[in-house]
Amino acid sequence: AEFQKSLEENLKAGKITLSIVHAANNAFSKWDDYRKMMGMGWYDKKLGDRLYLDDQGKQVTIPTGKGDGPGHRYTGKFTVQIRDDKHPITKGMPAEWMHNNDELYDNMRGPIENVHLLATAHAPGGKGTGVHEPMIWTISYGKGRVFHTPMGHDVNAMRCVGFQTTLLRGTEWAATGNVTIPIPSNFPTAKDVSVVK
Repeated sequence: AEFQKSLEENLKAGKITLSIVHAANNAFSKWDDYRKMMGMGWYDKKLGDRLYLDDQGKQVTIPTGKGDGPGHRYTGKFTVQIRDDKHPITKGMPAEWMHNNDELYDNMRGPIENVHLLATAHAPGGKGTGVHEPMIWTISYGKGRVFHTPMGHDVNAMRCVGFQTTLLRGTEWAATGNVTIPIPSNFPTAKDVSVVK
């Protein structure tokens, strides 16, 4: 309880920042403010709304208690689609890029307050949920900046240059509000993954 209160107060005051990666969004289901810090995560459908984008790019919200609970109904390579190409984290990234084998989290739940969606992913070949699931976003928690990506399940996913670049730039943005780390020349394309061995 003491740690939780300290994190809440310091993040709200902008004294610290936070980066949430993959299954870190599974934790602390009984800690309401942690769910606010993340925006949405791997929680029972009774613990929050669901956000996704339809094929026209329109945001759709499924209310608490309705629809499916979280999962990764698709695992494999998938395309990340940038939804805000002006944000410092995603600025300069290709409009679409292929992510290496990973779990594509879906049906994430939470309060979805102060969430700024930067990118989504859609499972290929009719697999998965059939909608565009959130993959990169930021959250304003008081004066604190939070970066969140559900990508990064294992070493194969983490070898992806797109994931590495996203994590580095997202964490730098959370820490400083700016991004100086460049998009590398071997960044993945819409058709090809790029991995570091």
